Amino acid sequence: MAEDRLRILHMLSEGKITAEEAEKLLKAMEVSPQEMEVRQRGSSSARISDILTDKFLYVQVEPKEGKGSDRVSVKVPLALLQTGLNIFGLIPKDAQDKINSSMKQNGMSFDLSTVNPENIKELMVILEEMKIDVDTEDATVQVFCR
Repeated sequence: MAEDRLRILHMLSEGKITAEEAEKLLKAMEVSPQEMEVRQRGSSSARISDILTDKFLYVQVEPKEGKGSDRVSVKVPLALLQTGLNIFGLIPKDAQDKINSSMKQNGMSFDLSTVNPENIKELMVILEEMKIDVDTEDATVQVFCR
């Protein structure tokens, strides 16, 4: 990998490629092998399925020592997100508007109709950076994606 970077920089120094081309090549190298394979495969729905494979939303509840609450561990495949988007598209427009309005009233200003295959990857990046920790007297709750 470092050898490829040096080769690109050498081509740049020799004037064989422009700075813009070098930048594109270096950025392309930052893509994981799995993502590169996904990009090369084809349709956006196939790429999304591959991106969501092996990605999960976790919800874990650990009781505090001496507390009687139950231990909970939930692992939800994010591939369900794609299924949910497909199902949301089947809901009539007026019902979608009611759902979005209800979400907004509850502090979630988010329009589900704007989520599409093209921006799922962006959503995945955001979800991977998200972590929620709640510490109560009885338990510790964690919500995260990986």
